[in-house]
Amino acid sequence: MPNLSPPLHRSLRRSGLRILPVVALLASLAGTAAAAPPTAAPIGVYARGSVAGAHAIGAPQGVELGFGVAATGGVGLVPRPGISLGIDVPFVLLATGAATDSRFVERQASVATAFLPTVGIHPLDSDAPGARRLTGLALRGGAGPVVTGDLVRFGFRAAVAWDVAVSDRLRLGPELSYFHVVQPNDAVRPEDGRVLAFGIALAIAPGPRPVAPVSGGDQDHDGVLDAEDACPTEPGLRTKDPKTNGCPLRDRDHDGIMDARDACPDEPGIASDDPKKNGCPVRDRDEDGILDAEDACPVDPGVRTKDPKTNGCPRKDRDGDTIFDDDDACPDVWGVPTDDPKTNGCPRAQGSIHLEADRLVLDDRILFDLDSPRVRHASWPIVEKVAKFVLDNPDIQELTVEGHADALGAEAHNLKLSKDRANAVKQLLIKYGLAESRVQAEGFGRSRLRVQTAHAEQQNRRVEFWVTRSRSLKGDTSPTTSPTDKPTTAPTKGNP
Repeated sequence: MPNLSPPLHRSLRRSGLRILPVVALLASLAGTAAAAPPTAAPIGVYARGSVAGAHAIGAPQGVELGFGVAATGGVGLVPRPGISLGIDVPFVLLATGAATDSRFVERQASVATAFLPTVGIHPLDSDAPGARRLTGLALRGGAGPVVTGDLVRFGFRAAVAWDVAVSDRLRLGPELSYFHVVQPNDAVRPEDGRVLAFGIALAIAPGPRPVAPVSGGDQDHDGVLDAEDACPTEPGLRTKDPKTNGCPLRDRDHDGIMDARDACPDEPGIASDDPKKNGCPVRDRDEDGILDAEDACPVDPGVRTKDPKTNGCPRKDRDGDTIFDDDDACPDVWGVPTDDPKTNGCPRAQGSIHLEADRLVLDDRILFDLDSPRVRHASWPIVEKVAKFVLDNPDIQELTVEGHADALGAEAHNLKLSKDRANAVKQLLIKYGLAESRVQAEGFGRSRLRVQTAHAEQQNRRVEFWVTRSRSLKGDTSPTTSPTDKPTTAPTKGNP
């Protein structure tokens, strides 16, 4: 671009014939758009910007100036479909090229900035309700003062672009532009400046034209009137839900289950009778081969079991005896493995005494004097063995002695007798070394008969031992089954 310039009015006089064809073309297109029937669409506001590679054309600038960049920013209004009016501010920077005339100092990099009132014509802009605005072909032209260095000249800019709708308001597409700076004939170098640029344009357009429901109308011809149609421009089906009435059936995740019935509309899944799971994928988060729907521990890899409460959970060993709890008959008391499921994981048997789950089983009977709580001396060694067994197994934190009576005699008498006999055994256990805090005594009278037949008095008169508190691997004490929760018919093995 020239570095010297005559006054601005000379540039204006010389530029008249150059921009006349451009003005005529824009005026013709504007007239065509203005002749279109008026619409009720409100005036919209737009913003536009572009960046491009640029190069001067024609002699001598095409040689004296190299490649550069051209950027344009602008804002304006959209008063009616197909027409935009605004202000564009183009900026051009061209690098130094090769000198062509030794009489002049070698041309330096050239910079030009302009302020151009601009008219835009958008032949494909639609005024249909719901249509996106300022899309497709765009023809833009503007003229005004151009600042180059310390001088002001007249210039004009013309551009053609194709705007693609990225969203309702965002437009993006290629743009080809021509920028012309007029130089008066009486200048030292009267050649006009001409720059051609190609790049990409970004615009923010007004939103889509509003869709106004027509009373009694049916724009999409789906049989659902616009006043009731949630999707008035898309043919759909009638439903009872106002949010989906008149809308097409959609299946975003393409799993064959329509979104309206899909509990997971964005994740491909399978059909289910459960509305909360219908259309959701089958999950196994811990990847243990047991689906989350059946997995009691869905985030911890485990093993399959028949118990719904433990299915899919990792195998545990609370008492640390290397026998997993699901196989351990005494999961809270350290024990040894055996072939008998009733004693596997329980403490090693001591003679005639062993532990089955929470019950201490004796092969011998504890005998009492007739209708008395006094323990016969012959049975004291048996009680001593019980005390030793508990002392040898510190995981047994509490032992409860249960006294039971038969069905003969008065109920109140039997209840008192069973309590007194249980307390008598408790005192013997304390005598043989058990701390009083580790022994409890309960009497149940005839409320828990072992055998519900005649002549069963000897089997129903008995003392039972139950572990009611034990210590887990971490040293925590946790209660086991309460003695009041025992079955009314107790096991028959080893009862006194």
